[in-house]
Amino acid sequence: MIALRWLCWMPLILLGVTEVYVSRFDGWGAWAAAPILLVPGVISFAIVIWGVFECVSEIRAGKLSQAAPMYTLIAGLPLLWLIIRRFFV
Repeated sequence: MIALRWLCWMPLILLGVTEVYVSRFDGWGAWAAAPILLVPGVISFAIVIWGVFECVSEIRAGKLSQAAPMYTLIAGLPLLWLIIRRFFV
C-alpha cells in the first residue's frame, strides 16, 4: 500500500510533462509525437490493475480502507484523460 501511495502520482506527472512537450508541435509533428502519450497511459493502466488487486485483497480481508480506491483513482486519471482526449476532443 505504501508503494501504491507514491507510485500513483507517477502517471499523472508523466502525463503533464508529455502534454507540455507535445503541445509545442503543430500538424504532423503532433501526430508524430503522439506515441509518447502512450507511456503514461500504459504505466497508468499497470498501476490501476495493481490498485484493483489491492482493493480486492482488502475487501477479501474485510478491511477496505479509503486510501486504496483513492490511489487507484489518482493513478487512473491519466488513462481517463487519454480516453476522453481520444474519443471526445
